[in-house]
Amino acid sequence: MAYDVVLKKVMKQFGSGNQAFVAVDHIDLQIEEGEFFALLGPSGCGKTTTLRMIAGFEQPTSGEILIRDRPVQGIPPFHRPVNTVFQDYALFPHMTVLQNVMFGLQMEKLPRKVCVERAMEALELVQLPGVENRRPAQLSGGQQQRVALARALVKRPAVLLLDEPLGALDLKLRKQMQFELKSMQQQVGITFIYVTHDQEEAMTMADRIAVMHGGNVLQIGSPREVYEKPATRFVADFIGETNFIRGTLESSNEGVGQVRLQDGVVIQAQLPDDRPILSDNVTIPIRPERIAFLPKDAENPFSPDNQITFLDGTIIESNYIGTDTRYLVRIAGDNEIVVRIQNVDYKDVLFEPEVGEDVKVFFPLKSTYILEH
Repeated sequence: MAYDVVLKKVMKQFGSGNQAFVAVDHIDLQIEEGEFFALLGPSGCGKTTTLRMIAGFEQPTSGEILIRDRPVQGIPPFHRPVNTVFQDYALFPHMTVLQNVMFGLQMEKLPRKVCVERAMEALELVQLPGVENRRPAQLSGGQQQRVALARALVKRPAVLLLDEPLGALDLKLRKQMQFELKSMQQQVGITFIYVTHDQEEAMTMADRIAVMHGGNVLQIGSPREVYEKPATRFVADFIGETNFIRGTLESSNEGVGQVRLQDGVVIQAQLPDDRPILSDNVTIPIRPERIAFLPKDAENPFSPDNQITFLDGTIIESNYIGTDTRYLVRIAGDNEIVVRIQNVDYKDVLFEPEVGEDVKVFFPLKSTYILEH
C-alpha cells in the first residue's frame, strides 16, 4: 500500500504554561495515494490545524509528517509537493483569470507558452473555458472557486489540500460542486485531503473519513463504515440523526448482546467486532430511518430468522417534512425515539398513525449497535 501522506504521533500545542492549548493530540493518519480523504468535525476539533501542518503553514510541536515518504518538518510550504485551496479563494483581483492560474507556474520561471498551455488545460478541467480574460470580480462565487481550483491543480501537486472550499457557496451550488470535485479528483488522480464540518459533504465525496473531536481522531473509515458502525457516541451523534437507547448489558453470545431497558424489557443488539465492551452500562444507537411501526394489535409478519425487535410505543408528535414524515415515539422506560417514514404513494398499504396512538415499533438486529456510555 502506497501512502502519499503519513502523520505519526503528531501533536500541536499553542501557547505555554497555564495558557497552553493542545489543538491536535498525538494523532496518526495514513492517507493513500490517489485517495479522497476528509477530515470531518466541529469547529475547534483540530482538523484545520492538521491540514495547515501538512501544508507547512504550521509546524508540529512533536511527531512526524511524511509526504511521499519524505519528512517535511521545517520545509516551507512552497517547497512541499502540495497546494492548498481556501474558502476565500485568495485570487488576485487585478489579474485576469488566466494570469491568476498561471501565477504559480510563472514563479517557477517556466516559459510563457508552457504556462499558457497548462493554465488553459486547467481551466478546461474545471469547466471554465472562455473566461480566461475576465477578472475575478466579473465571476460568480462558484466560478471564482473553480479558478482557485485550477490555480492549485495547474502545478500538478502530489497532494491537494482543501480547507472548507465550498463554505461560501449557496446550498444548491455547493451540492453541485461536491459531485464535480469528486469527478475532478478521479479524473486527475491526485490525492485530495478535504477539511469540512459538513457531514453530508464528507459522506458525498470522501473515500475515507477521519472524524475528529477535541484534537483527537475518533474513527477512520469509509462513509458507510462510519455511518453504520460508529466507534463512539460522539461519532454516532455527529454523523446523521441518531436515537440513543440506554440500558444494561446482561449477557452476550456470538456477537449479540442482551440489553435490559429501564422497564425490564430486554432487546438484542450487535456487539462491536473490533473492541470489547468493558461496562455494563451501554447505549444502543439506532438511525431513525431504520425503524418502522405497525398497528398495536398487528401480528408479527416476519419469520424468527429475521431477528426483529418489537417494542410497544406511543406516537407523541408527527411532522410532515416533504420527503418523509418524522415521528416522535415514546417507548420502554420513557425513552423517546425519532422514526422517519418515507412519504411514498402507497396509502392503501402504509400505516400512518395519529398522535396519541399506540403502536408496535420494530427494527432489525442488523440496524443496532452497542456502545459504552
